Amino acid sequence: MTISAETRATAPDDRYALEEGQVFMTGTQALVRVILDQMRADRAAGLETGAMVSGYPGSPLGGFDLELSRSRRHAEPLDVVHRPGQNEELGATAVWGSQLVPGLPRPRKAGVLGVWYGKAPGVDRAADALRHGNFVGAHPDGGLIALCGDDPICKSSTLPSATESTLASFGMPIVHPGSVQELLDLGRHAIAASRASGLWVAVKTVTDVVDASGTVEVGPGRVVPVTPVVEYQGRPYRHTPDATLLTPWSLEMERTLTGPRLDLARAYARENGLNRVTVDPRDAWLGVVASGTAYYDVCEAFRRLGVDPAELGVRVLKIGMIWPLEPEIVRTFARGLKEILVVEEKDPLLEGLVKDVLYGTADAPRVLGKLDENGAPLIPRSGGVDADLAAKALAFRLRRAGLDPAAGDRVDRGLAVISRPAPLKLLGPQRTPFFCSGCPHNRSTAVPDGAPV
Repeated sequence: MTISAETRATAPDDRYALEEGQVFMTGTQALVRVILDQMRADRAAGLETGAMVSGYPGSPLGGFDLELSRSRRHAEPLDVVHRPGQNEELGATAVWGSQLVPGLPRPRKAGVLGVWYGKAPGVDRAADALRHGNFVGAHPDGGLIALCGDDPICKSSTLPSATESTLASFGMPIVHPGSVQELLDLGRHAIAASRASGLWVAVKTVTDVVDASGTVEVGPGRVVPVTPVVEYQGRPYRHTPDATLLTPWSLEMERTLTGPRLDLARAYARENGLNRVTVDPRDAWLGVVASGTAYYDVCEAFRRLGVDPAELGVRVLKIGMIWPLEPEIVRTFARGLKEILVVEEKDPLLEGLVKDVLYGTADAPRVLGKLDENGAPLIPRSGGVDADLAAKALAFRLRRAGLDPAAGDRVDRGLAVISRPAPLKLLGPQRTPFFCSGCPHNRSTAVPDGAPV
């Protein structure tokens, strides 16, 4: 059921029912809407598809399964089937098995969109199923996406986590939304990239985005994917999922995965503008590369420092697909720069990819990230990234290059505010430990009488 903006007043149900216009929703609701919008787009294109959703909940995706259940009256008419997994790996196996439906003797659907969800420890647990599923691959009329919930500052986990390095080792392309709007847009692009490449595409989600809420634009014309073409063995490659996971078939799957399928993922990012330069002064000397929430932290950092990056000769590259990194945009971005600063949390995945693209090119700029040119820490590998941290790193690089007195004064004043001592924490009553509200163990785990808590 869809409703246009002209036929009724605004209502909470608009987040799923309104066909085009502005709606207010949370990040969790945006993830549900991605599935519904894809099913609607398929029907508008005359493609008879369904969706299979499975996984295991946990913060920041602890409410995804509940929200999907609450949206059942919108999902069921679109043939969206939700079957929570007993654990992460069983859910992942069921999801990638959905890609084999079109090969059945009398399939009822032309293809099935497979959606897996789980937090970072679930990615670790389901690694074998995810790797096998990526080898088998996605059907051109189905697609596979993995909603991976990261917890970089350990708000609701036993360990701080970020999944991108693990996902890259599986050969899975990764998109990184930094806002509720980008959850909608990059979520749709992830599905289209999966269908185009035959790969499982991961959506890196973090608490600050999934738990956020805001007004977003929706509509069938917002994401119109351009499908790239890559040749393999003399003809355009189109992936056909095959679950014959034995030699020599597995070796051919590896050849297509590392060859035309990843080539198609890079081409999709290029032809659909997933990575783009957002600030581009003519006389740029410093480049800043960031993705997801780190990109918005960089934007806020310049505001807190009181400076305009364009006026200081700073070029900014926003990355939507962090792996595999499309090389042409990086080479174009780097031309004329003396230095590039990569702002990212945890391991230097993006930093290493930028270095790989530029290595050996003429007049390549120096690339910094976790360390400065002297080997001193710059962007920490532990914890997360925020605007204050980004501001301090940017101010350090700007000062090293020299600033005119007016800009230097603004930077100094901004740093003085950022560097103020944190307010004293008042001691209050102790809180009894408990499971967080979004954790499934909150409902399933009972503490034995007399057990220490």
